[in-house]
Amino acid sequence: MSDMPDEAKICELLHEALETDRTPEEVCAACPEHLSVVKQRLQQIHRLETEFQALFPHADSTPTAAFIPSLASAGLPAVPGYEVQAILGRGGMGIVYKARQIKLNRLVALKMLLAGSYASQPELLRFLREAEAAAGLRHPHIVQVYDVGEVDTRPYYTMEYIEGENLAQRFAGTPQPVRDAAKTLATLAAAVEFAHRNGIIHRDLKPANILLTPDGQLKIGDFGLARRLDGDGGLTLTGARMGTPNYMAPEQVTGAKSAIGPGVDIHALGAMLYEMLVGQPPFRGETITETERRLISEDPLPPSRSNAKVPRDLDTICLKCLQKDPARRYATAGDLAADLELFLHHEPIRARPSGRIERSWRWIRRNPAVAALFMTAMVLFAFILGEAAREWALGSMRRAERARLTTRLESGIQLAQEGRISEAQAILGRLGDGGSHDLRERIDHALADLQLVEELDQLGLRRIPVSHALADRQFQKQQADRAYAAIFARISMGQVFDDAQRVAQRIRASDINRSLVAALDDWTVCATDDRRRAWLLEVARWADPDASEWREQVREAAKWSDREAVSRFAETAWTAKPSEQLLRSIGDRLDDLGLDSIPFRQQVQREFATDFLANFLLANALRESAPNEAIRYYQAALAIRPTAAAYHHLGISLAAIGRADDAIAHYRLALERDTHYAPARFSLGEALLKDDKLAAAAVEFRDCLKLISAEDPQRMAATELLKRAESAQPASD
Repeated sequence: MSDMPDEAKICELLHEALETDRTPEEVCAACPEHLSVVKQRLQQIHRLETEFQALFPHADSTPTAAFIPSLASAGLPAVPGYEVQAILGRGGMGIVYKARQIKLNRLVALKMLLAGSYASQPELLRFLREAEAAAGLRHPHIVQVYDVGEVDTRPYYTMEYIEGENLAQRFAGTPQPVRDAAKTLATLAAAVEFAHRNGIIHRDLKPANILLTPDGQLKIGDFGLARRLDGDGGLTLTGARMGTPNYMAPEQVTGAKSAIGPGVDIHALGAMLYEMLVGQPPFRGETITETERRLISEDPLPPSRSNAKVPRDLDTICLKCLQKDPARRYATAGDLAADLELFLHHEPIRARPSGRIERSWRWIRRNPAVAALFMTAMVLFAFILGEAAREWALGSMRRAERARLTTRLESGIQLAQEGRISEAQAILGRLGDGGSHDLRERIDHALADLQLVEELDQLGLRRIPVSHALADRQFQKQQADRAYAAIFARISMGQVFDDAQRVAQRIRASDINRSLVAALDDWTVCATDDRRRAWLLEVARWADPDASEWREQVREAAKWSDREAVSRFAETAWTAKPSEQLLRSIGDRLDDLGLDSIPFRQQVQREFATDFLANFLLANALRESAPNEAIRYYQAALAIRPTAAAYHHLGISLAAIGRADDAIAHYRLALERDTHYAPARFSLGEALLKDDKLAAAAVEFRDCLKLISAEDPQRMAATELLKRAESAQPASD
């Protein structure tokens, strides 16, 4: 008896293969021991179909060519205008070739109907429907159809050739990072929304149908089960199950009329998000029937039960997609994409988690007998359990509130790490502690870290010299060198020349380690002697959480003053994906070595067009040689982040092209941002002096002298100009 095949299982697999476009290999993926029997039985079934149709021919019914030996064994077809090179894969009714379109000299994927003239009318219409559905969708994340044709009565169409893996191969059953999973699904949801707006429902979304280009771009393919919202011409029989069980919606399994709606694709997107977060689909049984039973009758466990890193908001988004009732899912894929974007930007999502009452009511409807017994027990023990329930509810509320506050705290810390200081302040500054002493300590620590990040950021801005004069540049570096040393000593990270590895360990253990490493890279540029610089480079090498061979080499002290090495670092930086601060360091090193940093800074600006420093430092480099061009980049920097330094430097460029009044206005704007910004007071006094406004100029020079130190090179110039303004004033002044 043990050698007999499992007839019930084989019948189920045959039923699945006959009702869908899935191949025998696909339906037997979980039980490969039945593959040979299933293929043999399918051949017998199609052979009988062929013989029956030969006896009783029908205009719209012809044999299935997937099992005709002459076609199955044929070589590569000859297609006019294309050079067919190899077979990429086979499906239930089509075969896909790799081909080169001769006229445009581009690689394409060419899909051809296996059956050709032997295809039944439904097969032919379904194949053409797939081509029509995809061809009407021009979107960067949907596989593009190029051409449709027919050769030797066999219809075909061509589409873009994707040389890469699919998401199923990429996942390989491994949970993905939370934010990567959310970004991936937001991209797919936006593409699905585009398809829905154009009247197309995919109905077979799954990781295997999401292709990845070599540069990581997502592409939705395989529209073989797609359907138009306005009907599909009778190609899908009422009640027919179409799709892949692990990703199907309940209404697809039951064959409900609502299966044609956008909700089936939204459910599939939720199943893919679940798999990315947990490592497996929400429902998976030993058989297809068991999978479908669980899909219809059970609620999925929240992803966070299997992966503690999944935050509550992403749990809510995922479970809303997987609601049994299509009306309770997201109304559109666009709404799903919008909620994912809110999550990624650390903003409150619109979806709300199911309440306990709602979840209980759904359970009672599925288990009425058990519910009745449970309610009887609740009545018997109401008095005893009532008090316990109230205590439990209070504890649950406290835990939920603590979890919510902890999630917000972690979001604020993440924003601080990314340098998004104002957004982090907006979250952490108003965050309560829910009465938790531990949480209060964490919040206070995060706020202190945030204040430190802002202090380091301001120091990096202040040390940018107003002029390109060597004395000014050296003075600003000396000031920054001393300030950095004082800050690192104050926060107990270490003194200069302490053991480099121990200092690096303290930095790596910090919640703001990337900000501290960025400060080290800037401090290195400002170091006043070679020994101190070598120590800083060693600490940065050990502390960098994103260490790579390129970063190791760029921080070698022996190459710091090597013009050839620094030039090579500037050329190879783009393949290493360094931090923006490390790029700034390379640009400063080019300047210090007398090399032209403008081409390098232009490339930095192109790569980080929305970064304040990328625009500001390029403008500084262009200010003397191309002031008009510098003005554009100063304006871009101000649009990103309106700082006193940016207003001041823009005013200097405006003065250089003769726009004196505009320059004065920008000096005043700089002082509105920071009344203690001495360089703007000096420039304003100088401009007023040229405009013969002597008294006003003298006021600015006096205020400037109060703000700058005795060793500042600008002090002598301010003193001389003050004397000139005072001596030129009439006696009545």
